[in-house]
Amino acid sequence: MTKNMKRMTALACAAMMIASMGITGCGKADGQTKEETKTTAVETPAGTETSATTENEAGKLPDGTGQESGAADTESASESDPMMGTIVSVEDGQLTMHRQDNGFDEDVVITIAEDTKVLDAENGYPVELGDLKEGNTISAYVDEAMTLSLPPIANGLLILVQAEGYDFPRYTKVKELMAANTEGERILTAENGINYMITAETRLLPYLTRNIVSEEDLTEGTEILIWNDENGNKAEKIVVFQGENGYAK
Repeated sequence: MTKNMKRMTALACAAMMIASMGITGCGKADGQTKEETKTTAVETPAGTETSATTENEAGKLPDGTGQESGAADTESASESDPMMGTIVSVEDGQLTMHRQDNGFDEDVVITIAEDTKVLDAENGYPVELGDLKEGNTISAYVDEAMTLSLPPIANGLLILVQAEGYDFPRYTKVKELMAANTEGERILTAENGINYMITAETRLLPYLTRNIVSEEDLTEGTEILIWNDENGNKAEKIVVFQGENGYAK
């Protein structure tokens, strides 16, 4: 091989090595650019979390928290747990209340039927629907089922309208009545799980009749409205609602 041939071969090899290094270098630079782009893509605006974490959190199924939980809670209500709030409007046989209790802050529409009781919280006397006014504080017992509409709609069972200076009584049913001691006092266990002490000072009143009611009428399933004292669960007054077969259900 001549010197010229050797020189040309050496130059060709050098060129190939330089080209190879250039290609490798560009490939590395490209890799860095892609890596930087990837890093930028996963950073949040605050720069404290990654979008990968955010995407994972967004992809989780509801776990009972947030709006999903609130929507589920509005699907049902308990008769033993009334809704508390103020009246927004009353029209066309419906009462709209603004509910603010147990974490709720929403409007609820309550359908008032012929058998829905609207009572004064002070004495248990009936209140005309037309006498209800915007801003009245009420305690509303409704059917368990509620619509998922906005606002939700429920059928009213009993509405208590607060009289100034008086707490709300509880609307419940008798579960059991048993003797407490030899002094004639008794313990009434209600369906809401609360035990009330009935003494000789407890007033028992019928609802809308002149019938005389006694402790013997507090049988299982009988609907009652009960006022207790401020210091405990001593029953001060009980209104007894008559059922289809008398006071006993």
